[in-house]
Order: sequence, then structure tokens, then C-alpha cells
Amino acid sequence: MSTEVLTQALTAGQPATFGRGSMFLITSLTSPVTVVASQIGNSNKKRVFSNVTGGFKFQADSPDDGFDTLTVTSAASQNISIAIGDDDVDFANAVTVSNVVATQDSPAATLTDAAPVTIANGTQGAVVPVNASRRRVLLTIDPNNSAALGSLFFRKAGGAQNLLPVTAGQSYGFNGTYGIDLNNMSGVPCTVYVCEES
Repeated sequence: MSTEVLTQALTAGQPATFGRGSMFLITSLTSPVTVVASQIGNSNKKRVFSNVTGGFKFQADSPDDGFDTLTVTSAASQNISIAIGDDDVDFANAVTVSNVVATQDSPAATLTDAAPVTIANGTQGAVVPVNASRRRVLLTIDPNNSAALGSLFFRKAGGAQNLLPVTAGQSYGFNGTYGIDLNNMSGVPCTVYVCEES
């Protein structure tokens, strides 16, 4: 009895064939695959697993119930790692994840020396533009502003919807790279202090 972890580069639409075993476990991949487990000379022992992802495991009831060939096909070109063998093994339930992944927050390296932004009465103006390197931004409404409640709102840059009502002297933190506008219907100009970290 033995188990081996194999890494294979898959070309889109081209099957890759692996050897015999009674167990397989996909340890990492970036998009779903189709796996066919077959016994040579026994068409009744052909198992098809469609659109499986990382962490998928098959274990036959016995070594005699296993497979002679294991064929893996992917719609997209990618690298996969797969454990194949006769032993019932598990891994630490960890799989490789691609695309956007939540990570721990690291300290910002730069504090931007930004001038305050004043938005005229009756207008919507940009407070901060889109900034792909921004980690977070703290926006503070001038504490001396005499705007009435319900007359100042943050909006998405260029947006038409009031998203967040703001008041004088309050600070508002954002952890995004998107742009932010201020809609000022207060009757007086409004100054916003910008503390941006990247």
C-alpha cells in the first residue's frame, strides 16, 4: 500500500491520465475539473465526478473496488495537485485558493499629505479619487461647519445615491480603493479633512 501526491499541468480540454489506486484526493487546483475513475475491462466500474473542486476525495470500499486509471480533464489550463493511492489519507483540510483572498491587515507604509477638500453648497464633489494603493482613508467633516443634519451625504464617486449621512466634527473610516464624493445640500460650503494611508 502506498499513496503519492502528484502535480500535473493540465491543458484546457486535454485529459491527463494517472495510474491505479483505491483513493484520490484533490489537494489543490484553481478551477473545477472532471475526474473519471475506471477499471480496465469492466465498464460497470466507471465512476464520473463532474465539476469537483479542491478538497474533493474518493475512497473505494476496498482495493478491489478501486480504479486502474484516473483521468482528469479541465475546461481551463491549470496546475493541480492530487494524492493517489491505496491508503485512506487526509490532509489538513487546506486547499490552494486563487482570486481575491482575505489576509491579515498589515500596517500602512505611507500617510498622504492631503489638503482639505471644500465642496460648494448645492453640489456633489470628489473628496477622494480611486486609489489602487490606498489601504484606508479617514474623512473628517470640519467641526466648525454649520450644516443642518441630513444635508451632507457621502456618495460613491459619480454616484446618484446618498449612501452615508455625515455631520460636523465626525470622522468616517473607509477600507477601500474606491472614490468617494460628498453631496452638499447644506446651504454652506463644507470642508472635509482627508487622512489617507497606503
